[in-house]
Amino acid sequence: MASGKRKTIAVILAAGKGTRMKSDLPKVLHPLMGKPLVDYVIQSCSKAGASKMVLVIGHQADRVMDMLGPDYTYVEQKEQLGTGHAVMVCSETLKSFKGDLLVLAGDTPFLTARILSRLIRTHQKTGAAATMMTAIMDPPLSYGRIVRDDKNRIQRIVEARDASREEKKICEVNTSHYCFRAEKLFPCLDRLSTNNDQGEYYLTDVIQMLVEQGETVESLTSDDPGVLMGINSRVHLAEAHEMLGRQIKIRHMENGVTLPDPASVYIEPDVRIGADTVIGPGTVLLGTTRIGPDCIIGPHVKLLNADIGEGCKIEFSVIEHRKIARHSVIGPMAFMLGNNE
Repeated sequence: MASGKRKTIAVILAAGKGTRMKSDLPKVLHPLMGKPLVDYVIQSCSKAGASKMVLVIGHQADRVMDMLGPDYTYVEQKEQLGTGHAVMVCSETLKSFKGDLLVLAGDTPFLTARILSRLIRTHQKTGAAATMMTAIMDPPLSYGRIVRDDKNRIQRIVEARDASREEKKICEVNTSHYCFRAEKLFPCLDRLSTNNDQGEYYLTDVIQMLVEQGETVESLTSDDPGVLMGINSRVHLAEAHEMLGRQIKIRHMENGVTLPDPASVYIEPDVRIGADTVIGPGTVLLGTTRIGPDCIIGPHVKLLNADIGEGCKIEFSVIEHRKIARHSVIGPMAFMLGNNE
């Protein structure tokens, strides 16, 4: 949990269509290992101590609300006029809030609670008007560059498309994750302009405004540039599946699960597996599946929201929404659906 007396609210930008996804489905709803992309950001914010989630939605707003449910505050951005505009539309909802605002992209599933907690702690400890997360990348690709003065103080962020030749050589980049004092942020939003290459309201311009007002702007440089990874295409989504899947399988193996052929196994994030269980090739473990210790699952088994007791042996079978008693032997070619009632 984040330290400090000031409350923290997370503003998650989730309004975009995601044109490069070539899909009618809103980008933040595309599934990654069984969950919508934005759900990873929401869960990280919750674990980091955010007391409330405000989701800025736009493209197919009703569909986003229907899928994510009623537990969050939704603000609609009817026109997508940039990141600054996305936060502007929250001003009425948050006008009386006097705490800190996390402002985050909704398509960054590798943004962890650990790094968000560090961002909040750094922000509250320093009393900064804004604290932004940065990363060192070489080459820096198309990310916004962090421009500092000769005393290493942040002066502004320049978007890659607006940067000069010298500015494009800067390797410290903006990850688009911020923590602002709400009372410092909203007056700046009223002064944003669209005088840039995109003709949009850039949230990044707020940083320069705060500096010019004599406010303190701090930074936290992530030790994991992977938090930068936003999902903008099906290729990015496939890469994210691979990265997250590898992390999940490593975690299970470190906890005593045997995967003789990890590359052939698919395991979603909420699956739980007991120690000394063997997961054979071609096995797919989905949803909230629970597997006890000392089981042999596979080869070629699909489990969805299944509860498998200790010491079971299952091969070449499909089990969905079923509870299997301890020491059961199932398969080959079993097909078990529904519940036990």
